[in-house]
Amino acid sequence: MTQQGLRVAVLFGGPSVEHDVSIISAQQLMAVMSSKHEPIPVYLARDGRWWTGDALREIGAFGKDAPAGAEPCELRLGRDGAPFAAPGGSRFKGDRDLQVDAAICAIHGTGGEDGSVLGALELSGIPYAGGGVAAAAVAMDKRLGKLVFQEAGVEVCPHTVIHREDWSGDREDALRRAGEQGLPCYVKPVSLGSSIGVARVTSAEELEEALELAFELDLTALVEPALDDCVEVNVAILGSRRTGLRASEVEQPVRDTEAALSFEDKYLRGGGKGGEAKGGGGAKEGGGSEGMASADRIIPAPVSDAAREALIDAAKKAHTGLGFFGVVRYDFFLRDPDGGAPEVILNEANTVPGSFAFYLFDPAGLPFPELADSLLDIAFAEAAERRATTRTFESVLIAEHQRR
Repeated sequence: MTQQGLRVAVLFGGPSVEHDVSIISAQQLMAVMSSKHEPIPVYLARDGRWWTGDALREIGAFGKDAPAGAEPCELRLGRDGAPFAAPGGSRFKGDRDLQVDAAICAIHGTGGEDGSVLGALELSGIPYAGGGVAAAAVAMDKRLGKLVFQEAGVEVCPHTVIHREDWSGDREDALRRAGEQGLPCYVKPVSLGSSIGVARVTSAEELEEALELAFELDLTALVEPALDDCVEVNVAILGSRRTGLRASEVEQPVRDTEAALSFEDKYLRGGGKGGEAKGGGGAKEGGGSEGMASADRIIPAPVSDAAREALIDAAKKAHTGLGFFGVVRYDFFLRDPDGGAPEVILNEANTVPGSFAFYLFDPAGLPFPELADSLLDIAFAEAAERRATTRTFESVLIAEHQRR
């Protein structure tokens, strides 16, 4: 059970195309934590500068320039228990360490979700949720993630990998290999989320344009067949190998067209605040919050009991195989024939899901404040495991060299 009054660093922003999504997720998390804990906003601007201060808890602080009312801070590697500090600015005013008890990463995409900033937290010994470093990095790379999930016994979407070097070196051969997935197909940057850079392709001309765009955004692209006979469904998993796993409700996202869910579908539709999920449950989606909770979706998804069980089982296998600790939303394709066995195909894992997927856990009996506390419980449990693991040992190597 999480103790009250914890100082929790909430890391958000980042040098990513998902920067603004991260701001919204962090605002939501800090709002629900405030009644029991003291959230400390730590904002990474697009230009790489770090900021802190209570002003960052207001969405109006953010614009194109420095956030209004915030104070600069610095990330200092290896500072035990205090990786962030606000510089004093003069010889008469010393630096102020941002003392925190734990941290939660809300940085979507590059700089956070890929494990980058998690390494700094590891070096500082700060308990955190949303890792570890290797698991985050692997999940961020859709190609590597597929390898891990397959090893865990989860079916993944077929794909062709095209690297930027392939594209610049022999475009004709790259297009030939990409075309092996047939039409229609999807082209995706390998390490971006929120559907940014994803394109549905129905012709050879569109395939070339889609790959051109993908390589403007990333070093590697995936080409996958369009599984138009499937339904897109998602489920989130909370926990770790050590703390146990809890599944959310299953959702079916709603999109305007046959194309993949776009950034607009996910974040800019659905009536904004206080909308209700469609479907039999009529579950409230967010208590006035926005972000991913504002998108159109059916909760619970209209799937069979067998399909629901298969989805949750596959998601738990993926989570365990990845070795992640925290909350992950797993996005699937589902074939659920009447009277037949469901086929579950994992599309991708989102290790910093928009709005922390609270809108999926709430109808499953876990309100957002309790989800936030669960993340802190996971952070402390994983930190205890790391402390119990021998990382260094005394060696006679230096002494032997000194005697020679």
